[in-house]
Amino acid sequence: MCFGVPESAIADDNLAAPSEQADDVGTIIGRMVLPPEIPKWFQGGQMSFDKAVVMIEGMYRGPRLDRPDNYSEMSREERKAWFAEFQKTEAYEAYQKGKREAYESRPVWTFPVAEDGSFELKDLKLGRYNVIPLFPHAAARGKELARQSWGSAFKQIVLSDERPSIDVGKMELKLKNVVMPGDLAPTWRATGYDGNEIKSSDFHGQYVILDFWATWCSPCIAEIPNLAKVYEEFRGDQLEVIGLSIDDTIDLPTNFLQKRPSTYRQAYLGQWHDTETTTRDFGVRSVPSIWLIGPNGRVIARDLADEKLGEAVRAAVKNDGRN
Repeated sequence: MCFGVPESAIADDNLAAPSEQADDVGTIIGRMVLPPEIPKWFQGGQMSFDKAVVMIEGMYRGPRLDRPDNYSEMSREERKAWFAEFQKTEAYEAYQKGKREAYESRPVWTFPVAEDGSFELKDLKLGRYNVIPLFPHAAARGKELARQSWGSAFKQIVLSDERPSIDVGKMELKLKNVVMPGDLAPTWRATGYDGNEIKSSDFHGQYVILDFWATWCSPCIAEIPNLAKVYEEFRGDQLEVIGLSIDDTIDLPTNFLQKRPSTYRQAYLGQWHDTETTTRDFGVRSVPSIWLIGPNGRVIARDLADEKLGEAVRAAVKNDGRN
């Protein structure tokens, strides 16, 4: 599907280029509003609508999962067993890569809002859209605005011949903390599998990779070889890699790591709701969430995966004068 873009769209080299304007276009109107109370844990400070935007995502299609012909006849246990085996194959890696590439190539545009938070987006080609009002972090860029914003809301709509204009009404923002490169990393504490506590201050003066993960998260498992590879390459440069599990019980990662020993340090952060302070302070909303923190305690990079993980560490070490 081809998308048109209103003249009010904010130019950004990282966003999808506008297509030719179509004859049949529609309009989206609405208003972003703040929650009635700002929670004490929120670190975003004073928010004004002159810093807010509305992001519009066009639809995208990822790769199709090639299931067995008899998949519909399988029991739940059989499907889980099939998927567990599928995760060990190169086809699974290609499938995950295709999903990421499809998401990263999705069409995205951003628009300013009025002083009262209202917006009117005209000349959008008919089609399906995600409407996402945002308060971006000052360092947020491109298609990752939603993940890098202090507050956001979401609604999916379809502009059609029968309904070319849609009023999404008031969209109340859900607040979260955002930590970006250059920001001071939040402090954290976790339980090592030897029963001793480890904490962020233990690693001051070192490069640290933090990996928020869980045993139920297949993309998390897929990143383990990448983390191990980077650790083996840079452990002599005072690099620590720390896996922070958010599984429901400590037995789950314990059993997993007994069957699949880790070459780098691992610790149990706790159940997701019990880790609220740490995950909330970092703004972690999903796993895997992989961070590179410098010797000075400031974030160097976030949202790392695949080859970007090694690239980020190599760049940091090189700039630090280490060989």
